[in-house]
Amino acid sequence: MYELTPVQAQNIVDKMMKDIPYNINIMDHTGRIIGSGNKERIGTLHHGAVEAIRQKKGVDITKDERFVKKGINLPIELNGRIVGVVGISGEVAETRPFGNLLRSAVILLIEQSMALERENLKNALKQEFFQIITDPETAYTKELAEQASVYGIQLAKPSRIIYMEAPDEMAEEPVAELASFKPSGHSLCLVIQEDGPVEALQERIAGLYPEAFMTVSHRNETVAAGYSQARLAMRVLKGVFFQRKRLAYAECEFIADMAKLQKQKNDPKAERLAHLLEKNEELIRTLQVYLQCNLNANETANRLIIHRNTLNYRLSRIHKTTGKDPKNLLELVELLFMLVYRAK
Repeated sequence: MYELTPVQAQNIVDKMMKDIPYNINIMDHTGRIIGSGNKERIGTLHHGAVEAIRQKKGVDITKDERFVKKGINLPIELNGRIVGVVGISGEVAETRPFGNLLRSAVILLIEQSMALERENLKNALKQEFFQIITDPETAYTKELAEQASVYGIQLAKPSRIIYMEAPDEMAEEPVAELASFKPSGHSLCLVIQEDGPVEALQERIAGLYPEAFMTVSHRNETVAAGYSQARLAMRVLKGVFFQRKRLAYAECEFIADMAKLQKQKNDPKAERLAHLLEKNEELIRTLQVYLQCNLNANETANRLIIHRNTLNYRLSRIHKTTGKDPKNLLELVELLFMLVYRAK
């Protein structure tokens, strides 16, 4: 049986009293006031409501009594059950015209609240399932496989993961036909189990989410493995690449895996380097483009639309600031991992 909560009842009272010039009370299924414009009455038993519940019809109170005020009291019925009573305090003749309208509005608000609760529960169960299948320690059981089928996933079948992050909230509706999950408000995870390449699918998804960064994993036996790969690739994409929106784990596998070990160890060197450059986006962007141009100085300068001498000056500033020379291959590798390390 559905039960009105005090929070729901008070929210309804506050909302309805903006339009109705009388005090409104909402009682639970026992007749106790759980929401009221008169806060002092909350928690008291309303005898008019008790009678309305007993008779299963509206009850009028024509004069003020010790524990009740004159007015009308109408039972709130949902699916054949009385879940509470709504009352309007005032002269019966004056309040009666508002009665059925108020009861209908209250029932509508309750139904909306119930629908929202069901949706929240559905989303919570889906999120819980997602956390289970992205845990590398999870064993695939028959029960888990049955649950996965509800979300369009066959756990016995290999899958790729397409993972996206965007500056704004990401909605699942545009990809509702796919097995999708929301790790956070600004991210989206798709479990792709169709055979063959995913480039065409990526193109379509990119059109639906033009601001999103997108990575794709290898084809793996478990969802957890693919999710880990796609997340690692995302750090490389956001940390190293400039003006790119997409990256496959296959393109950065070694860097991604090494960066993972570095992050797990909380490498103090990488953290120190990241801190040194954290507030200088110009130098970070220069380093990113220099890496993407395969250390080609002329191409880097052209991409940044700066003079070659300006590029050399910036590279020198990176050397002076971090103690690592971008023109030295081994030291450049340290700077590369620093870029990945600083990516969120």
